[in-house]
Amino acid sequence: MFFSFTLLSGLGWVCDFVTFTLLVNLSNLEIFKANFVSSYVGVTFVWFTSLKTVFKLGGKGSSIFLVVYWCFQFVSILIYSQLMHMTVHEIPSIFQLVKISQNPEIAAKIIITPFNLVTNFIFMKFLTHLFAQKALRP
Repeated sequence: MFFSFTLLSGLGWVCDFVTFTLLVNLSNLEIFKANFVSSYVGVTFVWFTSLKTVFKLGGKGSSIFLVVYWCFQFVSILIYSQLMHMTVHEIPSIFQLVKISQNPEIAAKIIITPFNLVTNFIFMKFLTHLFAQKALRP
């Protein structure tokens, strides 16, 4: 289950990462705002693709759970965006050390992603468990 979720999240991350890169490089949007916008692109993709294929759920009633998922993502994205901002602005020596200081915003996104993947999986598993229980009630 986690492997399938990781594969779909990888595709969602590509959507997120491309959007993030475009926002940072073309519009000079600050990292916090760019990550916020791009993350919603990715998590929405992951929700719709993994709900049926990974968690074997869908159909009637899933929209309320999407709203709950988006609310969780709001908090999660705020936290991870702040961590990215801190990583770029407070710990620049990390990027000099690993010689990726050319674009520290992109590097910070890559560093934060695995942590975000795990928390998203845990929450979506919990949420789909609740969704399945609701669907089983008469």
